[in-house]
Amino acid sequence: MDAKKFLDCINERYKRNVKSDLIVLDSASEGTKYSDTAIPFAKGSDFFKKREETPKKIYEMINMYSYDEYPWYQKSKNFYKQGKFMEDYEDNYYEKVRDYCGYFVTYHELNANQLRSYFTWRTDIRKGNYRSTYTSFIYLYIYELLCKIGTVSKYDTINKLKELEENVLNLEGIENSVQIKRNLNRWYFEYFVINGFRADEIKEYIGGDAFKWDEAIEIFKKPENHSDNEIFDALVFLLGSRVAGSLSVKKQKENMIYIFAYVWKAILKAGSIDGQSVFTHCFGRLQSKRWYPLGNTPYLKESTEGTDYVLNSVRSYHYSKQAWKEKSYSKECFDRKKLTSVFREIDRYMRVEYKLGYFLKEREEDKWIRDYVKEAFDKAVLELNKTKKQQIDIDFFALNKIRSDADITRESLIVEEDEDIIFDISDNENTQEEEIVKPDMPTDMDINIRILECILTGEDYKRYIKENNLFASIVTDTINERFFDDIGDNILECDGEDIYLIEDYKEDVLDIMERL
Repeated sequence: MDAKKFLDCINERYKRNVKSDLIVLDSASEGTKYSDTAIPFAKGSDFFKKREETPKKIYEMINMYSYDEYPWYQKSKNFYKQGKFMEDYEDNYYEKVRDYCGYFVTYHELNANQLRSYFTWRTDIRKGNYRSTYTSFIYLYIYELLCKIGTVSKYDTINKLKELEENVLNLEGIENSVQIKRNLNRWYFEYFVINGFRADEIKEYIGGDAFKWDEAIEIFKKPENHSDNEIFDALVFLLGSRVAGSLSVKKQKENMIYIFAYVWKAILKAGSIDGQSVFTHCFGRLQSKRWYPLGNTPYLKESTEGTDYVLNSVRSYHYSKQAWKEKSYSKECFDRKKLTSVFREIDRYMRVEYKLGYFLKEREEDKWIRDYVKEAFDKAVLELNKTKKQQIDIDFFALNKIRSDADITRESLIVEEDEDIIFDISDNENTQEEEIVKPDMPTDMDINIRILECILTGEDYKRYIKENNLFASIVTDTINERFFDDIGDNILECDGEDIYLIEDYKEDVLDIMERL
């Protein structure tokens, strides 16, 4: 029957609201006769020929797909089943195929030729023949490795993922390589945790940078277990240029390192401030939240009930009731402004204490911690000055020894102006008299060394510069040049009329002067 009459029958059925899938056509079509029509295969013969050439295993894999479970779980389950079936399959299909453009690609989304193209690329990769390919193929290969398809152990999985990252993702022509690496780096860590890698093994594979955040939190939470330099380095990591660019750090770095560590330890023990500890003000509380490892991959392996994985003192993972939970200090809870308040108050007091200029004004947002920092800062400076005084006493003792030795040497050399010394020369019968001339006045270097002595002992060195018509900058350069061969760096800095000793080289300078 003609199309219009057929559609009218269907419309009439819906009008009558017939609850049946059966449509009975009228007898008008009984007189219609149909004859066989030959289908020409000439143009489509290549299609059937290529279909016959496709390896049987490809179609066997395609037909393995099942729709029994709910979509996401079934898709992952099918992927693993099909992947293990094709685990050792190799191909050599180099015909150009169209890329699959879609999210979360598995074998099921690819047609026969695309599958053959993928397995050919995978064959080359396994043989060390690295070449560029589609983004979908790269993700498919990553999914296989994460599911241990084509690997013999968890270590083999990571090594092959690293091989892919280093030899393929850096090739020209790889689209979205940055995003693939970003996902891959996240999956590395998650794979390590759910497969029970040790923390030191994780660092070996993905480097220590991934742990910088946790290490900084650990240091600020338990500063007594770490050195002053470690505490300060953690501060620089968290606040960056806000610390490194500070005037106090540039001009008084060693003192700042000591004082900041001292102050942080002190205010950490101060107890509750506005209902919270200083640490909680800055870093929040330990958070417990759902964790979804290897998300957006077809990974299905379930961990043992009650699994606990402790990465460090501030981060751990727990598997219970078929779900993972993470306990950690979240970056989202880090209050950068609160930690900046602590540092800025120390910076402000440092500039006053050491007369650095460019003094900072008080800010209202720093008021919550100001009194605590001030009390701890004063104690830190007091302790620092005590330590320096002990060092100076030792330095004076060393200098006194130098002076004593110098006096003995000088006494042995100085003679009266009218004193004659007769030399007896054994091979000459005649006696020859020689007059010893009084040593010359001190040389410029002698004056410079005397100036350096004064700088070391805290005496007035500027009178020597004035009396000898010298310039502080020239004296600084001369002394630096004299000691450069021994120390390999400048020992003095000049700021206008003032000369400063670089404290790091103080002991070395004393040793050299003692030899002189």
